[in-house]
Amino acid sequence: MEYVDTLARLAEKAGIEPAYHDIFGNRHEADEADIRALLAALGVPASDTDEASRSLDDLERRDWGRLLPPATVLRTTGEQLATTLTHRRDRRDVVYSWVLIQEDGLEMTGVADPGDLATMDEAEIGGIAYERRSLPLPSHMAHGYHTLRLIDADGAVAAEGNVIVCPTACYTPHAALNGNRAWGVACQLYSVRSDIDWGMGDFSSLRTLAQGVAQNGGHVVGLNPLHSLFPANPLHISPYSPSSRLFLNPLYIDVQAVPEAADSMDAKALMADTAFRDRLDAARKAEDVDYAAVSALKHEILRVLHKHFRTLPADHPRVAAYQAFLDEGGYRLHRFAVFMTLHEHFDGTPWHQWPEEYLNPAGKPVLAFASEHMERVNYHLWLQFEADRQLAEAAGTLKDAAGGPTIGLYRDLAVGVDTEGADTWMDPGVYAVGARVGAPPDELAHGGQDWGMPPLNPLKLREMGYGPFIEMVRANMRHAGALRMDHAMALQHLYWIPPGVSAKQGTYVSYPMEDLLGILALESHRNCCMVIGEDLGTVPDGFRERMAQEDVLSYRLFYFERYDGGLFKRPEAYPDLAVATPTSHDLFTIVGHWRCWDIALRHDRNLVGPGTSREEEMEARAKDRALLVAALKDQGLVREDFPEDEHVPGDDLRELILGVHRFLARAPSRLMLVNLDDLAMEESQVNVPGTVDEYPNWQRRLTVSLERLVHSADFARTAEAVRAERHRAVKPGGG
Repeated sequence: MEYVDTLARLAEKAGIEPAYHDIFGNRHEADEADIRALLAALGVPASDTDEASRSLDDLERRDWGRLLPPATVLRTTGEQLATTLTHRRDRRDVVYSWVLIQEDGLEMTGVADPGDLATMDEAEIGGIAYERRSLPLPSHMAHGYHTLRLIDADGAVAAEGNVIVCPTACYTPHAALNGNRAWGVACQLYSVRSDIDWGMGDFSSLRTLAQGVAQNGGHVVGLNPLHSLFPANPLHISPYSPSSRLFLNPLYIDVQAVPEAADSMDAKALMADTAFRDRLDAARKAEDVDYAAVSALKHEILRVLHKHFRTLPADHPRVAAYQAFLDEGGYRLHRFAVFMTLHEHFDGTPWHQWPEEYLNPAGKPVLAFASEHMERVNYHLWLQFEADRQLAEAAGTLKDAAGGPTIGLYRDLAVGVDTEGADTWMDPGVYAVGARVGAPPDELAHGGQDWGMPPLNPLKLREMGYGPFIEMVRANMRHAGALRMDHAMALQHLYWIPPGVSAKQGTYVSYPMEDLLGILALESHRNCCMVIGEDLGTVPDGFRERMAQEDVLSYRLFYFERYDGGLFKRPEAYPDLAVATPTSHDLFTIVGHWRCWDIALRHDRNLVGPGTSREEEMEARAKDRALLVAALKDQGLVREDFPEDEHVPGDDLRELILGVHRFLARAPSRLMLVNLDDLAMEESQVNVPGTVDEYPNWQRRLTVSLERLVHSADFARTAEAVRAERHRAVKPGGG
């Protein structure tokens, strides 16, 4: 077989798509070098014909050489449930008994006689003929994670695999059903300014916001990703490039709400120290979040509080709750705490540069290190315990204050993790570290996007029975009533960029979408958590329709919902299965768009491509303002003489902001979100994609305190208007 043909077969087997069409309709084909590089990232070497042939043979043997698949994901559609039994043709007379052990311990048994099973497929690998047959399973299995074992004639376990039985679609909360279209407020939690914060928003800020939203009839509070970052490197601040998607960022802990703060004399003494108070005051007054200062302040006092916690008696309720948290977290939680301790020990050095003996998380040197530094490991365990407790309390506040049906917290799941983070260290091989995730060229990024994060390895994911995906989803649905999946197209495929090339030269790698959707539905029901799929950018044909079948809500931004000519879609054109919101963290605010803040920034900081004229962009924005005003006038949401000039007074901007929110509240979409930035009339945005040092991303704080904001006339007026619009009878659209 020629090398080109072998490489093509190998790429297909590994899920590398040979070509794709960008948003402009241009076809891009993956070249030979890029395919080789991506195969290498997947752990499939193919440098020449012989190596490619061996890799192809190895993949096919892995596929056909096991009796049972690592995991079979089934949906309870009413049809016969079945898995596959793959065997050598010359062993077709071997009969197995099988036992299915459900999660609850209930066992079901049967017989698997290949001669009685329907043949699904056949293959010949290395001169050996294989057959794949359908093995029927009991139709009355409960939803959940079960274990299937094949037993040979000698009573030995010949094979074992997981059987994951899932609902047909994701969970939908009652608050979003029966015409009760839910709404809430979304925020970037770190940016929230309060009267008592320590330089950034925290879980007590979240409680205050949750109470204000619930008391005004809202059902949900939306959040940025709360993922763990890098305490030893506090300047690594993007919530969308975390160290771990399994654990929380302890900087969101309100140190004064930690129970030990009430009794620790050392903590009180530190708080009374003049120098410490001066540092705290400076952090509180800062225009932007000073992460280094906040981290130093919080960890200084949190270590004191942890020391006090360690003195509590064994029968203290806090100690019992802590032990239960550790038991639930298991080895994964402990391994994460060990990583954090090692990262501190090596002064924030990327783990790939650590001494070799510390690269294996299960190795003896790492275990010895953890034992030797157990107090520091325990500190990071305790941080997760307290962060989880405060997050749960904030979620409870929202539900308790609502006094009726509610959704709860709306958490955000980043599309990936940093190459040097805890997740890649804890699970070597699960991430394809040799590649980066990104997006192909589109209208917002003509050069494509390189997010610099390693993708999950779909081959390894299957082999592990989807364990890493299950853990990730479960961790982020914790204490949440809704989960937004950033770049939800990753369920189907991800844009991989090979080493050493630009984002323009990437290609797509497919994922086991149907299996992942089944698991997502199962975890959604188990956690009573609805799912939102962020489906902006290059969306595959049929993807949104497939998500709708799964009751996964689409993510619709007001400024993007247009007809081809640029006119804004009317509210009734929005789909029912969607979240409707004005804009996102990556885009301008309502005020910023009106005042052309984004255009000025791009040109003032040289963030535009050649031939891009400020004057032309300003002219285009003026036309956009006219279209916006026309859309609001069409709905009777602003006065007929509303001005279109960018320099309008504050009262006009308030009318505009309220009009946009009322417009979206009229949509049939099951969920509508008001952005806290817009309620605060912020002009600047929190993140400018494509910038690193050119703009202080993820640092901008609100210019008004949360306490003042939630008790303001604007907050009450917006809530009242949105609540009234949400109760209007509407006819669902289907855009």
